Amino acid sequence: MIGGFGAEEFAAATNVPRETLDRLRLYARLLVEWQGRLNLVGPSTLPDLWHRHFLDSAQILDLAAERLGALGRPATWLDLGSGAGFPALVIAIIGSGHVHLVEKSPRKCQFLRAVAEATAAPVTIHEGRAEEVKVGPVDFITARAFAPLPRLLRLAHPFFGAGTQALFHKGQNLEEELTEARKSWNMSMAIFPSVTDQRGRIIRVEELTHV
Repeated sequence: MIGGFGAEEFAAATNVPRETLDRLRLYARLLVEWQGRLNLVGPSTLPDLWHRHFLDSAQILDLAAERLGALGRPATWLDLGSGAGFPALVIAIIGSGHVHLVEKSPRKCQFLRAVAEATAAPVTIHEGRAEEVKVGPVDFITARAFAPLPRLLRLAHPFFGAGTQALFHKGQNLEEELTEARKSWNMSMAIFPSVTDQRGRIIRVEELTHV
């Protein structure tokens, strides 16, 4: 735990109930147990797990809050390149709807299934490529440390419907990626600073159409 930010600090920052925090703790324990076999996250980030990965994931819910409140029903989410489950499993465990996780690595899918079963997370895990997933339009699309924006938009576009929002974690190259993406895509977008990384941003994309 770096800088004193652990599970209790996460709970204070997010106001999650105790039962939810206990499920997230179980997720964290499983991640540490599986880390040696799968290298799920950067080893240097393990001591800062609750800030670097859990809080980084949970901030997506703040940016989705207005649309979540307007839906009047549980949301449907799609997470591209789920890897260790961030932000998808955090979103699902906190309880913001049903999340579809897309991950091509069979071994990482084993980990995701283990966490989902242990935490009773409302998820569907799709083992394979995003291009192979057959899911109707969703309310939200997420991706974290997965691909440059032009590729993310290409993969996300088939899952867009009326009102869909894509919320992508991005880094310091976002402006360059946006310049390239605008050659092929029209979109309404907003950029927000990350609460966990001064170099990080989250881009929210709506109304995505081909140029």
